[in-house]
Amino acid sequence: MVLMHLAETFRRLFSSRSLGPAVAAAVAVYIGRLISRAFFSQLSPIPGPFLNKLSNLPLKYHLLRGQYHTIGEVVRIGYDMVSLSNTSDTRLVLATHAFQKGPTYHRGRTNEPTSFSAIDPELNKTRRRQLDAGAHSLIKTWDAEISQQGGQARANYFYTFHRMGAFNILQTGDTSVIDKMPIQRVPWLFPGLKQSQQFLLELVRDAIATRKRLIERQWRPATDTTSNTLSWTIANLLNYPDIHRRVTDEVWSTFPDMTRTISFGEAKAKLPYLTAVIHESMRLNPSVSGMLPRSVPVEGAAFQGYSIPRTATICVSIAACHRNPKTWENPNTFNPDRFLGEDDEGKLRDLLTFSSGVRVCIGRNLGWLVVYTVLANILRKYNFALPENAPYGPQRTDKGGVPAEIPGSAYILTGPSHPQTDCWVNISHA
Repeated sequence: MVLMHLAETFRRLFSSRSLGPAVAAAVAVYIGRLISRAFFSQLSPIPGPFLNKLSNLPLKYHLLRGQYHTIGEVVRIGYDMVSLSNTSDTRLVLATHAFQKGPTYHRGRTNEPTSFSAIDPELNKTRRRQLDAGAHSLIKTWDAEISQQGGQARANYFYTFHRMGAFNILQTGDTSVIDKMPIQRVPWLFPGLKQSQQFLLELVRDAIATRKRLIERQWRPATDTTSNTLSWTIANLLNYPDIHRRVTDEVWSTFPDMTRTISFGEAKAKLPYLTAVIHESMRLNPSVSGMLPRSVPVEGAAFQGYSIPRTATICVSIAACHRNPKTWENPNTFNPDRFLGEDDEGKLRDLLTFSSGVRVCIGRNLGWLVVYTVLANILRKYNFALPENAPYGPQRTDKGGVPAEIPGSAYILTGPSHPQTDCWVNISHA
């Protein structure tokens, strides 16, 4: 019925003496442009889904649904966009400023560019020098502070969303901040966008007023990425009870004294299986899982025999690299043992969790400190178990026979699509 209705609409338009020729010419130009994009551009030889050769809309749809499908190591994912899933190729793109950040980064800018949004290489270097010294000195301060806090429940959040974001989610139980965060790429899909923006403006004013009454001396980088890493790690452990039991036993046997806090240095040095669990969680669910666009140099580029012109955009996909079956055996399975073998150093080189090259994450050392310290202490002090009616867990498997993953949504960061229903957990004292 829909096709018949469209056909009748076009028939009426074309039959109109005034509109017919104009509409026909516009349609012809549009179809010609699509054919040129698909079959006669410099990107035409690169494999990829047919619809992606015509438009970038399918890419946005799959990004928002958190879907990553590796067709090959060089894939055309849009009419002017190419994705790489080979770690070596990806490191080459990230290694220098020749492949600068794409125009997409302007969309998230405030009045002044940040270390994330800055496209200019010199400005990026300046921002990194300003932040790097503070990050390293703060790590030492926080390592001492964490040890003094004691193994209380708030350790689960103290260095993540609650304290860093200061949204008081734990104190108030109010998650409206997260629920109201709009996705601005496709506003027509979100009818409440304008109301959300007004809500956030009011929220910001209140937050500023509240902040003036607080005395805090904390630096707050990478809050969402760290929080996501901790959340996905717990989710993976709940999906794999044997792995959960093994890492918990390691923590308990190595640090039986519940009265003292495990420091970052102790956890990193004495808990090899916990280290493997963290690496594997970061591989399977990298917090930055969306496409990271890079502009092609004026002279163009070539990867694995495919020529990419300067008018195209290369989209670095850490998630695709981490799920590449040529690099990782059974890539969709959570298996920390892959980082305990003889080739563990080689596997670590294939991890791009904190990016690579000139744009490597400036807060990576701080991220390691938070993840190691928080996980070691909460695994020793608390038991985590899925509720009886949990929609996801070891009882629900996918076609490959492994526990089905909680659906995720991504643009740049990746989080659960339905945290209100999929992410509940029972916590008790160990």
